[in-house]
Amino acid sequence: PPLAGKLFLWPAEGRLLSSFGPKEGGLHNDGINFAVPRGAPLRAAENGVVAYAGDKVAVFGGLVLINHGSGWVSAYGHASRVDVVRGQKVSKGQVIGLTGDTGYASKPKLHFELRKDRAPVDPLGKLPPA
Repeated sequence: PPLAGKLFLWPAEGRLLSSFGPKEGGLHNDGINFAVPRGAPLRAAENGVVAYAGDKVAVFGGLVLINHGSGWVSAYGHASRVDVVRGQKVSKGQVIGLTGDTGYASKPKLHFELRKDRAPVDPLGKLPPA
């Protein structure tokens, strides 16, 4: 499906825990992490096609990747439930699962990434003001 707009949609409501970019100890966050209630709806940030849906990437637990075309991909990690399958078309705002604390999460949170041509992009610059 074609992109719905210039900005992506916040995939869930929550408080920012970790911003994009370099962190202490030489670590780097390729996305943003925010605290969310366990079991809250997880929504597609834009129209697209599910490229991956599952729990085989240990660090993220329940993970969904959506290909939006034009080189854009979004990632949603730590989902407690995934409600989409690979190849499924999704619409901006559609519920794709439920938030959770799977993978290496010690508390309910969402790890959200945006990538353009495989390079990580700071999601805060592509999301509407909170």
